[in-house]
Amino acid sequence: MGHLGGRATMFVAAMCWWSLGALVPVSAADDKDEFARFLRDKEPPLVTVKFVLKVKMGGAMGGMGDQESDTEITGVMIDPKGVVLCSNTQLGGFAAMMKKFMGRMGGEITATPTDVKVLVGDDVDGVEAELIARDTELDLAWVRIKTPRTEPYAHVDLGEAVKASIGERVFAVHRMDKYFARSAVVAEGRIGGKTSKPRDLYVPAAALAPAMGLPVYTAEGQVIGVMVMQAPDEEDVDADSMAMFGRMSNMQEMMGGFILPAETVDKATRRAMESAEGD
Repeated sequence: MGHLGGRATMFVAAMCWWSLGALVPVSAADDKDEFARFLRDKEPPLVTVKFVLKVKMGGAMGGMGDQESDTEITGVMIDPKGVVLCSNTQLGGFAAMMKKFMGRMGGEITATPTDVKVLVGDDVDGVEAELIARDTELDLAWVRIKTPRTEPYAHVDLGEAVKASIGERVFAVHRMDKYFARSAVVAEGRIGGKTSKPRDLYVPAAALAPAMGLPVYTAEGQVIGVMVMQAPDEEDVDADSMAMFGRMSNMQEMMGGFILPAETVDKATRRAMESAEGD
């Protein structure tokens, strides 16, 4: 088994980490009850998505050969019947992102998730699932359990969302990797700003990077959006962009983590489900 897929995923995670800073709370005094409440209420919809990532290299990079690696990421259940929302970047979408920057060198790369399984709760084996849709521009991907259980799944309703204000405290709950028993952790940050290009996005001030593809909440527990990455369009990747990409201080502006408003995510989910039902 090769390790390129794993290294590429680590590369993306490192970029998020550099752009948003270390995972530290922004408030001076921790509210233990508040953090405990977030773990209790927001952990149940989190699931683990396991898959084999097959990476194919072409062009100038073809000499590296094809690679595949066992991979797992955290997703969130958004439907009681077994639909999971994930970070498209983490589910192999990094290939399209990297292609924008490698195209000038004649490099080609594709990454395809196969043998997809979803682990719910304490399940360590997982149930069969399938990737049903991607939105590369929004950095979202949807996975559906093939044979859902009779009992409804704990899930996040993206239709019950609120808007956030600059300076507002926000929270996310994510899972650590298998080495750390997939333990749930609360991350706290603030809304540092907003941008309307390439679309409406909240800009977090710090600390939410590990929650890629996962919901972000207000202090009251209401969902405001989902953490995503945003990359420039291919026509926007010029020499100046490449130079800026090389400077760590500008990583967030080029590819860093943002909060996509839940309203946008909900609309994209509806389009994805309609498309999947039509196939």
